[in-house]
Amino acid sequence: MSHTIIPYSPIIIPARAKQPQKTVYAPLLDTFLFSKGRQTNFSFRSVVDSGADFCVFPSRFAQAIGIAVGQGKEVTTYGVGGKEVLYFHTLHIGVVIRKQLWKFQCPAGFSIKMNEKGVGLLGRSGFFDLFEEVGFNQNKRMLRLKGDGSRALEEFEQD
Repeated sequence: MSHTIIPYSPIIIPARAKQPQKTVYAPLLDTFLFSKGRQTNFSFRSVVDSGADFCVFPSRFAQAIGIAVGQGKEVTTYGVGGKEVLYFHTLHIGVVIRKQLWKFQCPAGFSIKMNEKGVGLLGRSGFFDLFEEVGFNQNKRMLRLKGDGSRALEEFEQD
């Protein structure tokens, strides 16, 4: 089986109240959304998140590709951010891994609360289940994806 190693990326947390600015590291993948022949004309970062049950994205990204967010399947979730209503739609998601666009289909939730941060979540149902194994090495700041996952559909040039 093949495997891919992805280094973590820095995330700068701005200073707030009595807390200084800090940098944390997380596994981030550039992400695109596709639905009904349309796609986001921009990429955004998504965290590969073992604590996320599903793939979840800011609702404004759904609107950018013509998805009426509120017409999706309504699901109430409880997480770190508290109680929230997500709206699920089945669509194609593309992630850039080693300069290749990998595309897969899954139900994804859209969150109004996530609009401000503009970062998505790649969760256990939808993303993790594409692979035989997903591993995190916090000390080395590396993500390991084992197995074929989705096939890379095309080369993708990143600046």
